[in-house]
Amino acid sequence: MAKKKARRTSKPASTGSRADTVAFAAKHMKKNPDISMPELKKLGKKAGHNIYPLIMGLARKELGWARPKPAAKRRTKKAAARRGPGRPRKVASDPTAAISAVIARMKELERDNAALRKAVSKIADLASTAG
Repeated sequence: MAKKKARRTSKPASTGSRADTVAFAAKHMKKNPDISMPELKKLGKKAGHNIYPLIMGLARKELGWARPKPAAKRRTKKAAARRGPGRPRKVASDPTAAISAVIARMKELERDNAALRKAVSKIADLASTAG
């Protein structure tokens, strides 16, 4: 039994890089701004360039014909100051301010703890006298 030989399909090798292809497309688009994609593909194929939609877009960008990007939404101070529920407060980048904030929070927790202990002891006294 004879082995079948794999059929080779010969494709013309691309003559350059993507940058060369973009430059080629830009040159032809500058000469004729109304050139269609199929026309440009034909010209590119003859010259050994593979033209596809991305190349057209890059060529338009190179010529300065690219679509303008939408402007980013600008945040106002009011929107930046408002924070969502459960989101922590912004902390200052100063280490001394961060430490003092931690100390203040600890003192607040100690006060709450003392108030709760006092309330629990009153409840225990009331429960022992009533029973």
